[in-house]
Amino acid sequence: MKNQFDKMREALEAVEINNKQYHQNCLNFATEWIKTQFKAFTSENLKEAYYALGNDPPIEARVFGSVFYKLSKDGLIFKSDWVYSKNPVCHGRPMRSWISREFKAKQSANATKNKSQIGIKFE
Repeated sequence: MKNQFDKMREALEAVEINNKQYHQNCLNFATEWIKTQFKAFTSENLKEAYYALGNDPPIEARVFGSVFYKLSKDGLIFKSDWVYSKNPVCHGRPMRSWISREFKAKQSANATKNKSQIGIKFE
């Protein structure tokens, strides 16, 4: 018997397969875009940037969910906090924010650097 995670994964893979060209275009854009994000972002932020470049909306909007699933699975993005949607259609629903691998590495480097600077002298 399949659990809910298996069903979700299969649905996202079906969206990817049935919308192959749109999925690949969105994935290519997202893979480069996330490298420039040094703050938390949401799917709304990605969509806004994607459309701002004049890209046509995909026929199936769930393609973006499939893209985020792939980026997460490949270790290119990581879950961050929950935030509220700014899209009026979504009525302020909670949504996941993400951070890029590059931003996570920068945060880790800064944390390590700050720990090494903190010292207590005992005489």
